[in-house]
Amino acid sequence: MLPLLVILFVVSYGILSTLVFEQGRTIESQRSLIREMLKDSTQLATLKGKLARDENKRSHEKASAPAERKDAVPGDADPGNSAAGAKGADKETKQPGKSAHSTKEAPGRPAADMEDVRRCTRVI
Repeated sequence: MLPLLVILFVVSYGILSTLVFEQGRTIESQRSLIREMLKDSTQLATLKGKLARDENKRSHEKASAPAERKDAVPGDADPGNSAAGAKGADKETKQPGKSAHSTKEAPGRPAADMEDVRRCTRVI
Protein backbone atom coordinates (compact mmCIF):
# COMPACT_ATOMS: atom_id res chain seq x y z
CA MET A 1 0.00 0.00 0.00
CA LEU A 2 2.91 2.39 0.75
CA PRO A 3 4.29 2.41 -2.85
CA LEU A 4 0.84 3.38 -4.17
CA LEU A 5 0.65 6.29 -1.71
CA VAL A 6 4.15 7.48 -2.72
CA ILE A 7 3.22 7.40 -6.42
CA LEU A 8 -0.02 9.27 -5.68
CA PHE A 9 1.92 11.87 -3.66
CA VAL A 10 4.47 12.40 -6.46
CA VAL A 11 1.72 12.78 -9.08
CA SER A 12 -0.24 15.22 -6.93
CA TYR A 13 2.96 17.20 -6.19
CA GLY A 14 3.67 17.39 -9.94
CA ILE A 15 0.14 18.63 -10.65
CA LEU A 16 0.42 21.21 -7.87
CA SER A 17 3.78 22.43 -9.23
CA THR A 18 2.28 22.78 -12.71
CA LEU A 19 -0.64 24.74 -11.27
CA VAL A 20 1.66 27.16 -9.42
CA PHE A 21 3.77 27.67 -12.55
CA GLU A 22 0.70 28.38 -14.71
CA GLN A 23 -0.71 30.79 -12.13
CA GLY A 24 2.60 32.68 -12.12
CA ARG A 25 2.50 33.01 -15.90
CA THR A 26 -1.12 34.18 -15.78
CA ILE A 27 -0.35 36.78 -13.12
CA GLU A 28 2.60 38.11 -15.14
CA SER A 29 0.54 38.36 -18.32
CA GLN A 30 -2.22 40.20 -16.43
CA ARG A 31 0.37 42.55 -14.94
CA SER A 32 1.71 43.39 -18.40
CA LEU A 33 -1.84 43.95 -19.71
CA ILE A 34 -2.59 46.30 -16.81
CA ARG A 35 0.58 48.26 -17.57
CA GLU A 36 -0.43 48.57 -21.22
CA MET A 37 -3.91 49.73 -20.21
CA LEU A 38 -2.37 52.32 -17.89
CA LYS A 39 -0.21 53.65 -20.73
CA ASP A 40 -3.25 53.81 -23.02
CA SER A 41 -5.29 55.53 -20.33
CA THR A 42 -2.55 58.10 -19.77
CA GLN A 43 -2.32 58.79 -23.50
CA LEU A 44 -6.10 59.11 -23.74
CA ALA A 45 -6.23 61.51 -20.81
CA THR A 46 -3.47 63.61 -22.40
CA LEU A 47 -5.34 63.67 -25.69
CA LYS A 48 -8.63 64.63 -24.00
CA GLY A 49 -6.85 67.40 -22.10
CA LYS A 50 -5.37 68.74 -25.31
CA LEU A 51 -8.77 68.65 -27.04
CA ALA A 52 -10.38 70.41 -24.08
CA ARG A 53 -7.74 73.15 -24.18
CA ASP A 54 -8.20 73.57 -27.94
CA GLU A 55 -11.97 73.74 -27.56
CA ASN A 56 -11.61 76.24 -24.73
CA LYS A 57 -9.35 78.37 -26.94
CA ARG A 58 -11.88 78.25 -29.77
CA SER A 59 -14.74 79.23 -27.48
CA HIS A 60 -12.72 82.19 -26.16
CA GLU A 61 -11.94 83.24 -29.73
CA LYS A 62 -15.63 82.97 -30.65
CA ALA A 63 -16.57 84.98 -27.56
CA SER A 64 -14.14 87.75 -28.51
CA ALA A 65 -15.33 87.84 -32.14
CA PRO A 66 -18.99 88.74 -31.27
CA ALA A 67 -17.69 91.45 -28.93
CA GLU A 68 -15.95 93.06 -31.91
CA ARG A 69 -19.14 92.79 -33.98
CA LYS A 70 -21.16 94.34 -31.17
CA ASP A 71 -19.00 97.46 -31.36
CA ALA A 72 -19.68 97.73 -35.12
CA VAL A 73 -23.48 97.29 -34.85
CA PRO A 74 -24.41 100.51 -32.93
CA GLY A 75 -22.80 102.61 -35.68
CA ASP A 76 -25.29 101.21 -38.21
CA ALA A 77 -27.92 103.69 -39.44
CA ASP A 78 -30.49 101.07 -40.53
CA PRO A 79 -33.27 100.79 -37.85
CA GLY A 80 -34.01 97.14 -38.71
CA ASN A 81 -30.41 96.19 -38.13
CA SER A 82 -30.21 98.15 -34.88
CA ALA A 83 -33.22 96.22 -33.50
CA ALA A 84 -31.59 92.95 -34.53
CA GLY A 85 -28.35 94.25 -33.03
CA ALA A 86 -30.10 94.92 -29.73
CA LYS A 87 -31.43 91.37 -29.64
CA GLY A 88 -27.96 90.07 -30.52
CA ALA A 89 -26.42 92.32 -27.86
CA ASP A 90 -28.74 90.80 -25.22
CA LYS A 91 -27.60 87.34 -26.21
CA GLU A 92 -23.97 88.42 -26.16
CA THR A 93 -24.30 90.00 -22.72
CA LYS A 94 -25.67 86.70 -21.40
CA GLN A 95 -22.73 84.75 -22.86
CA PRO A 96 -20.00 86.70 -21.00
CA GLY A 97 -22.11 86.43 -17.83
CA LYS A 98 -21.95 82.66 -18.13
CA SER A 99 -18.22 82.68 -18.73
CA ALA A 100 -17.71 85.15 -15.87
CA HIS A 101 -19.58 82.75 -13.60
CA SER A 102 -17.46 79.81 -14.70
CA THR A 103 -14.18 81.72 -14.25
CA LYS A 104 -14.49 81.88 -10.49
CA GLU A 105 -11.36 80.58 -8.91
CA ALA A 106 -11.50 76.98 -7.83
CA PRO A 107 -9.04 75.43 -5.42
CA GLY A 108 -5.84 74.37 -7.13
CA ARG A 109 -5.39 70.76 -8.11
CA PRO A 110 -2.28 68.82 -7.17
CA ALA A 111 0.24 68.23 -9.95
CA ALA A 112 -0.57 64.51 -9.89
CA ASP A 113 -4.19 65.25 -10.88
CA MET A 114 -3.33 67.49 -13.83
CA GLU A 115 -3.57 64.60 -16.30
CA ASP A 116 -6.98 63.44 -15.12
CA VAL A 117 -9.48 65.39 -17.22
CA ARG A 118 -12.48 63.33 -16.14
CA ARG A 119 -12.55 64.94 -12.72
CA CYS A 120 -13.83 68.50 -12.65
CA THR A 121 -14.38 70.74 -9.68
CA ARG A 122 -17.35 73.08 -9.75
CA VAL A 123 -17.77 76.17 -7.64
CA ILE A 124 -21.28 76.73 -6.34
